[in-house]
Amino acid sequence: MENVLIYKPVPAPIDKIQNKYRWRMIVKCKVNAKILDLVKYGTTDAQIAKMKNTLVIVDINPNSLM
Repeated sequence: MENVLIYKPVPAPIDKIQNKYRWRMIVKCKVNAKILDLVKYGTTDAQIAKMKNTLVIVDINPNSLM
């Protein structure tokens, strides 16, 4: 894959809600089938199960970063 920028995880603007910490990771690239497959693989139940008490939410082309 070319022209993919992955920024390091940083705390979200509101970094803690109801005693749960929130982080943001930004990936800049053109959305195509390869990228969508990679996102699907990385967010499958089997991959997330390795990280206890973790919820992953993917937002493609968000309207706002707030």
